[in-house]
Amino acid sequence: MSVQRAESNDTAARGVPDNITDGFDFRDMIGILLRRKGWVVGVTAAFCTLAASYILTARPSYTATSQVYVDPRDRQTPKDDVAMQNSVPGDGMLLVESQLKIITSGEVLSRVVSETDLTRDPEFNGTGGLGANIKALFGIARSEDPALAAIRNLRQKTTAKRNDRSFVIDISVSADTAARAAKLANAVANAYLEEQANANAGFNRRVSEAITTQLERMRNAVSQSEQAVTAYKAANNLVGARNRLVTEQELDEANTQLTNARARLTDAQARVKLIEQIEAGGASLDALPEAVQSQTMAQLRAQAANASREEAQLAQINGPSHPLLQAARAQVRDAQAAIKSEVRLIAQAVRNAAASERTNVQNLQARFDTLKTLSQTNEKAIVPLRELERKADSDRAIYENFLAKAKTASEQQVIDTTNARLISRASPPDRKSWPPSMIIMAAALFGGLFLGIVAALARESLAARPVTSPEPETPPQISPPAPAPSPAPTRPQAQLARVTAELAAAPKGHSVLLVRASADPSLGLVALELARALEEAGQNTLIIDADLRGHRVTSRLRFDGRTGLRELLAHVASMRDAAHRLGKTNIHIVPTGTVSLRAPDQQMREALSSALRDARQFDRVIIDGGELGTTSSEYGLYAMVDEVILLETGRDAHADDVQVVADLLQHRRIKARTVLVDPAPDAVAA
Repeated sequence: MSVQRAESNDTAARGVPDNITDGFDFRDMIGILLRRKGWVVGVTAAFCTLAASYILTARPSYTATSQVYVDPRDRQTPKDDVAMQNSVPGDGMLLVESQLKIITSGEVLSRVVSETDLTRDPEFNGTGGLGANIKALFGIARSEDPALAAIRNLRQKTTAKRNDRSFVIDISVSADTAARAAKLANAVANAYLEEQANANAGFNRRVSEAITTQLERMRNAVSQSEQAVTAYKAANNLVGARNRLVTEQELDEANTQLTNARARLTDAQARVKLIEQIEAGGASLDALPEAVQSQTMAQLRAQAANASREEAQLAQINGPSHPLLQAARAQVRDAQAAIKSEVRLIAQAVRNAAASERTNVQNLQARFDTLKTLSQTNEKAIVPLRELERKADSDRAIYENFLAKAKTASEQQVIDTTNARLISRASPPDRKSWPPSMIIMAAALFGGLFLGIVAALARESLAARPVTSPEPETPPQISPPAPAPSPAPTRPQAQLARVTAELAAAPKGHSVLLVRASADPSLGLVALELARALEEAGQNTLIIDADLRGHRVTSRLRFDGRTGLRELLAHVASMRDAAHRLGKTNIHIVPTGTVSLRAPDQQMREALSSALRDARQFDRVIIDGGELGTTSSEYGLYAMVDEVILLETGRDAHADDVQVVADLLQHRRIKARTVLVDPAPDAVAA
């Protein structure tokens, strides 16, 4: 049975017009404008006429611009220290912005007024212009000082603006003629530069005078501080050189000498200890470092070696009692005795050196103790001396600093240290700045068209308004749609097979919402059966378990603990995270999910709509909406899907199901139909 055909036939039979689509028709608006074109053309022509009249009668104004460059860095002078240059906060932008106020200040503009004699110019002294003439006509003109009026009018026509990303200031002045505008722009720029130069010269003059009045007092303070230091040194017998006392220098030298002497004594005592260890062990002292390094010992060892060599040669030639052999043996004994005597002398010299170093250390220690006591005595007298010296140094530094500043300020009075210059003189403009003819005419044209269209539509609305009747109008009674005629009996499995074939032939991304008419178990796995059939047909299918109460698909596949639809609605997961592949098939499952949800709102609807858009990457999207009456409709699933299918069995089919489908067709404009499913338990494979 086709419910759509039944709905159409019923509507036609009752003669009820289809007013579901009541919107805006662009062709109707074009027709209205064509019928009321006189209003559009008339209003537009009136606006353009007024604009042209204003352009022709308005007093023209010309604007000329001169450019001034302001460098925030101080200009260096011969007396300035580069390291002491003033730093400007904000990369100099604040300084340049302040110059904009100075340019339009009263001092600068009053100089321009006096130089260009604007007090006699009717354009600036307040005696000219349409407003002044009207006031004079009615006798309400006020008497005002021409100079003040000229300054006020010149300020209104003068603008100073800093160019973006630069330190260049544009000075613009407007006047009735191009030549006068250029003259005034250059006059304002020159007056600004002169005012800056005079201000800097006056500042340097005031600084020089203020510092000079304090120099004599500072000079006396320095003299008194230095005399106090000298008197204190003489009273306490504190003699020093290079800011150090003589006792401190002697104490440092004695400390250095004592340290070196102690090092030498330690070395000598180590050599003596080595000699004593060798003698206690019964070994020869020939291996002493001093003996090895001694030239005398080297000569004696050479003589002993020669004597031993000669003895050995004579012993081979002569007998043991030969005189020559006896003499050679005597030479060997003499050489060995000389070596032993020299070793003893070396050992004694080491001991004597250790004793001498010990005596030297004692003497240096005594001298160091004496100087230390004297230094401690002087330290008590140095504390007040240091305070006097610090005071004298600070007085001297302040005096020298102020003396240098006074000389620098005196010299800079005749030097222009302002780092601002005129980089572009104003030239007479070739076109007027007011009124802007093209802008005014364009605004009049578009404004007239807009108001003309509004007037035409309003006129049409007033003309088409019906005359109201004094009696209240009774609203028409529209009876609910009659049930569609019963279709020819069709086998349930044939209907399900036809749905599968239609889904297989649908375009890519086609979505269908399955809603169960009852809680019959045979209806719970229709979504899986359709997905299996589409997967066999080569389709990549996505199943979304939107049955948040029963979630039969999720429970049957044991996907209860996985990310799913609830996470999509809560904005904590994406479709890529929620879609889980079913084994090695081309079927993906979006389970119901695990997180808790708040009441449905607009954000959840938008999240669900976005998820369904992402799901269209699959060939087919099957949504299990659960049982009719328990499925929450606040999420707007019926309006988001391409098709709604109401599943029912032969034993629970009744006229209410047909009424639900008809309601979706008429009021929601959703494609819907009813499909019968075989109630046998084995009709749907899991």
